Amino acid sequence: MSALRRNPLMPRLIVLQVMVASAILCNTLFLLGQQAAPLLVDDGLAGDELVIVDQLVSRGAPWPPAQVRAGRDALASIAGVRAASAASGVPMRQTLTLAFELKSADGTMLATTGYVGERLLETFGLRLTRGRDFLDTEYRDIRMADDMHTPIIITEALARALLGDADPVGATLRSSDDKGSYRVVGVVAHLMRYQLSELDDGKAEYSIIIPGILDGMPIASYVLRTAPGNREALRAQVSKVLDQHFSGRLVAGIAPVVADYEHLRDDGLRTRRAAVWLLSTVNAVVATITLIGIASLSGYWIQQRTRQIGIRRALGATRGQILRHFLAENLLLVGVGLALGLLLALGINQWLMQHYELARLPLPYLPAAAVLLLALGQLAVAGPARRAAGLPPASAARSV
Repeated sequence: MSALRRNPLMPRLIVLQVMVASAILCNTLFLLGQQAAPLLVDDGLAGDELVIVDQLVSRGAPWPPAQVRAGRDALASIAGVRAASAASGVPMRQTLTLAFELKSADGTMLATTGYVGERLLETFGLRLTRGRDFLDTEYRDIRMADDMHTPIIITEALARALLGDADPVGATLRSSDDKGSYRVVGVVAHLMRYQLSELDDGKAEYSIIIPGILDGMPIASYVLRTAPGNREALRAQVSKVLDQHFSGRLVAGIAPVVADYEHLRDDGLRTRRAAVWLLSTVNAVVATITLIGIASLSGYWIQQRTRQIGIRRALGATRGQILRHFLAENLLLVGVGLALGLLLALGINQWLMQHYELARLPLPYLPAAAVLLLALGQLAVAGPARRAAGLPPASAARSV
């Protein structure tokens, strides 16, 4: 502390650098985590086997359920199709978005993405972990204008969020207005939402499956499952079937989308991957600049005290004592910078919340950034401190 008071400029510069670096790293690590988390989520699908058929827009009246099922049967008849389902809401496509607000018995309410269709577990390739699939008698035509009372299948993530550790099978969830009710009959391991703007903060798997076909929908969509190596040939066959079955019934100028799921996922998450690379680069640059800055400032400051080091060595101080002195000194400065920087990080996060609707910075990011910067600080000062500790007492005393 005596040495720090006698020459305060260098310590203050180190504290300032650590303060700014910690404020930046806390928020950029948080943003990186938000962007990267959905990329690491298991979407639950047999992705390399799926072909998505979407954007079949009716030119006249909305598609009746019978017409939708007829289209499904026509697509299912293509050679190589293992399973086919009509669906309102298909993976990685937001042509038609179905959102349901579910409320548990204790009042917990969450917004979820709905997949409505028939035989979706088989076609999607989902893994059922609890309960059962829908019964044949549970599939029906659904009108969205009516109050909905239906069995549903939910994901494990949604079950934990709504019901905690309780067994979700058999639980009754209600709509936000208490007019509709949903009875959980099964739980799947994973199923990612197709609302790509709703994948942050652990919400990527808040999905439900509802049995049936929506009545009065202007858009029809299908999911086909085939062998991985057959997808390209299947896409060509799908186009022919669409031309035959829906000829003259589609809106001119809006071409149906026929694509394999992996390409849709790649395109849908492209922006997030770019953000991950950008934020990773920012974090790496900030960490590198901090490391170089602390090493340079500490090295210069230690060099200015070569005489004092020599005197201490001449009085009997060991190399280890000199090394520990500078490591402890640096630890103190980095600690002060961190204390100020973490407060600054929270302030920046509050400002971002108010002006850019950023989520609140989770507290675990603060110790994570602190540990990273403490390690960088000690690594940065280790080299200059070892060189100082290695100076012979006589040569150190003559170097002023």
